[in-house]
Order: sequence, then structure tokens, then C-alpha cells
Amino acid sequence: MKYTVGELARKTGLTTRTIRFYDEKGILTPCGYAENGYRLYNLKSIETLEKILLLKFLGFSIEEIGTLIKSQDETLAASLKKQEEILLEKKNHIERLIQAVQLAGSKAQETADTDSWALLKDIVDMTKNRELIDTQYQTDENLNKRISIHAYSTAKTEWFQWLFEKIQLKAGMKILEIGCGNALFWKNVADKLPSNLEIHLTDYSLGMLEKAKLVADEICRKYPEKNLKFVFQQKDATAFSYPTGGFDRIMANHCLYHFEKSSRPGLYRKIAELLKDDGIFSCTLIGRTHIRELLQLTARYFPEIKFMTGEFDILLETASDELKDFFKVNSVEEHENDLLVPDEEVVFNYVSSFSEEAAETLNAHREMFLQAIRDEMNDNGDMFIHKSTGIVMCTKLKK
Repeated sequence: MKYTVGELARKTGLTTRTIRFYDEKGILTPCGYAENGYRLYNLKSIETLEKILLLKFLGFSIEEIGTLIKSQDETLAASLKKQEEILLEKKNHIERLIQAVQLAGSKAQETADTDSWALLKDIVDMTKNRELIDTQYQTDENLNKRISIHAYSTAKTEWFQWLFEKIQLKAGMKILEIGCGNALFWKNVADKLPSNLEIHLTDYSLGMLEKAKLVADEICRKYPEKNLKFVFQQKDATAFSYPTGGFDRIMANHCLYHFEKSSRPGLYRKIAELLKDDGIFSCTLIGRTHIRELLQLTARYFPEIKFMTGEFDILLETASDELKDFFKVNSVEEHENDLLVPDEEVVFNYVSSFSEEAAETLNAHREMFLQAIRDEMNDNGDMFIHKSTGIVMCTKLKK
């Protein structure tokens, strides 16, 4: 049976204008034409319309719908996965906007009207900064660019091995890592891990968690005799909750400074709740002088580039003051480590990975900045970069 545009519109509840629009876009092709030139459609056309409406409801663009209508199921599955990620990003953005509006509303009641606009600007800026961080760590691409520079370390003990020695894992322990990223720590110490560990990995980024799952699968395949159990949860550390407790170790490696200061006390209280009485909370942080040579070089040529490190409000030197109200701070130790980098491309990539602004600016002046890096190199052809990173070890306060 065949239908004219009007008949198809009545049968599907759509307007004739909508059906003609889909035809113009090439995603609803007529099965033929009547003698008078009218478009004709059939039952296959109705099936195609149903697919179009399903995809439209799920938020796909007309161009994406056209591609999917003509594609196989494999393409549909991949596109649905991508669309899921896009929708989750929108969801997270909306949730942050709701939090910003709620915070602004509660604060506005406490301030004069003339101050409310300035307050609102501060809250919106804070929200934008958090979303910038989320974008930076949506995948591990930027993280990997930054990690590559550390291959030129002068440390006697490599960072992850040093960290592993400090946290003292034992067989049968239950561990939680907040902000696990792509699980690089676990990949680097896999051969030293004791048996029967239950390792809970959390991150705000689904992209990072997917990478972490691949790492965990690789570790379990390589070391089946260790009987390791990995558990993954997407969690926002700024409003942290967790369904189980009794952890022997809780780790927060290089992530506390990415959370708003106002949200960290709630995180600390939750960590204390989740720890066993004899458990240990450890966090790694950078110090005030971390990569100062690199920051000074960049500022000399491009003062408009802002680094997140300049915005950090918790550092290795200041962590004890913030943590002492929630934990007993047992030690603060700095890792003895600097960099001697012989490759200007590695330094260039490291700086450009910090933000879209940095990448655009440096790529526009690529040769000039590469030469500036070469000018900083010593007689051996290395650029010296001081590192300041370390660990804070805490236990629960006595009741």
C-alpha cells in the first residue's frame, strides 16, 4: 500500500511540512511518484519515520540521523555510546548550574543587592573553572602528555614505587582511590601488589574510568595468582558518597586541589567515616616551587597563559593546616626528584596540555617557543626543571 504526503501525515500524526523537510534532508526518500508528481510512501517509509523520531528524541542532529538511517547496527551502537557521553556531559553541566543557582540564591539573601551581582559572578566563575578541569580530564590524552615529561626524572626511586613504599599495602586490604584517573599508579606497581586486595577506583570522568578498567583487566590477566578484585564507581568528590566502608587505605593522589575549598571538608568527613580505625588516608600534592622554571619561562613569553597550578589553594606546605581538623597528620614527605629534559618537544607538549588557550597560543608561536626552550638548556642539552611533589599521611582522630 502506498500513501501520499497527506495520507502519511494523517497516519503518523506528523505535519506534511515535517515530512517534506525530512525528504529535503534526504533521510525519508519516497518509494515512488504518482502520475501527477506527488510523492508516494509505503510501510517501509513509516518504519523509517519511526526511526527518525526515536533518534530525534534521543537528541541526535538531522545530519547524524541521516548517517544512522543509512548505516548498519554497528554504527548505531557506536553512535548511541557517543550520544550517551554527550547527554551525561549535559546532565553534569545542568547539575552544576543548579548547584550554582542554589548557592547564589542562599548567599544573595545574606548580602546587599549591590553585592549580589559580584557574588553571582564569583560563583559562575567557580563553576566554569570546575567544568574546565572536567574537560581537561575527560580523557587521559592531556594527562599522558604531562606524564611523558617525567621519564626524565633524576629521582633515585621512581615516583610510583616511592608512593607504593609509603602507603604500605598488605595482603587482604580493602582500598579506595578517589580520583583514580587512568589507574597509572596501579599499572606501575602491579608486580609488587600483595594478594587478595579489594581495590575500589572512583573518578568523575567516565573516560578515565574506561581507561582504568582496561588497566585493571590487564593486571588481572597478567597476575591471576594475586586474586585482585577491582570495583569501579563514577563519583563526584565535591559531593562524595560511597556505598561501603571499612577501608584500610584511602588515597587521593594529585586531585584535592581540583576541588573547591568549600567542598573539601565534606569530603574529609566522609573519608574519615569510610576508614577503619587503624586505616590510613594519604594524599599527594605539589609544593610551591613545583616546575617553577617552566612556569617562569612560559610567563616570560606568554604572560596571558594561566596555569591551574597558580590557582591551587592547597599545597604540600599547607595541607596539614587544612587536614588537622579532620585527621591526625602523621607525616608530610617530599619526593626527592627533578627533571633533566633533553627534548624540547616534550617540554612544548607538557605546557600546551594545560589548557586549550595554552595549546592555541603555543601552536601559533611554535618555533619561537621551541627555540626559547632550547635556549634554557644546559651544556649537556638538558632543560633543568625542579619538581616539588610529596605525600601527606593521616590517620583517624581519636574519639
